[in-house]
Formats: sequence, structure tokens, C-alpha cells
Amino acid sequence: MITTKDDLKDMLVSKGVKPTFQRLSILGAVFEKRTHPTIKSLHGELVKSVPTLSKTTLYSTLELFAHKGIVTALTIDPTKVRYDGHTTPHHHFFCDHCARIIDLDLACANSRRGEFEGHRISEVHGYFKGICKECLTKDHKKHNLSRRN
Repeated sequence: MITTKDDLKDMLVSKGVKPTFQRLSILGAVFEKRTHPTIKSLHGELVKSVPTLSKTTLYSTLELFAHKGIVTALTIDPTKVRYDGHTTPHHHFFCDHCARIIDLDLACANSRRGEFEGHRISEVHGYFKGICKECLTKDHKKHNLSRRN
């Protein structure tokens, strides 16, 4: 688990990426948020502490991180790319109501990299879509209130 700036620095160095201030800030934000942030949301957060950070630099840095296996680029949301610092194979749930992406710790025999029926698998993505429990609870409460009135 990544917990300190030194851990982030070590991760970048181990992947052959120079650990600049901006790169450490970007990577720290992805790991800290755990919300599968977009370029827009990351930029809005990071520009407070790194005012010179452009969206272009942010995008190119995240693309570099994805290429090096430091983060995963998720395309589960049809309108934007999200970034995930948790790079071991796992599944995601996309809420059609609130557009939140939730990590699922789901055992799946096919969620591993390697060889399968003679094919070399380098990426594994398991996506589920529906309505998250928070939105279901809100809708249920709203529905019950409207039935009383």
C-alpha cells in the first residue's frame, strides 16, 4: 500500500519514471482519492497546490503512468476516462444514476493476467453497471415519501 511521498517516489523510480514534484503530486492525488478521478476533477484539486499545472501536463503524465503500469485508465464511463491507482486486476461497478465507480473485490477465475487458451492477456477489465446501493436507498426513500403525500 502506498502511504508516503517516499513510497510514491520509489514506485516511480522502479518503473523508470523521473519523480518530479508534479508527477509525485499527480500520483499522490490518484492514490489518495480512490474515487477513480477524471482529468477535470484531478486538475481542479491539484491546481490549488500546483498552480502551474496544465491539463495537458496532467493528461500526458497520466498517460505515461498508464503506459508504465502505475495507474489504470478506465473507460467504463462512456463520457470520460477515469484513473485508478489500484492496478492489480479487480472489477468495477458503474452507477448509472450518480456515475460513481466502485471497486469490487470479486473472485473471478478469469480476472488474471497471463496465458489463457494460448492467448497472452495483458489487461483484464470486469465492469458491472446498474444502480449503487446509495442511489437505491435515496430512490426508495423518495418513492416512499411521495406515496405518503
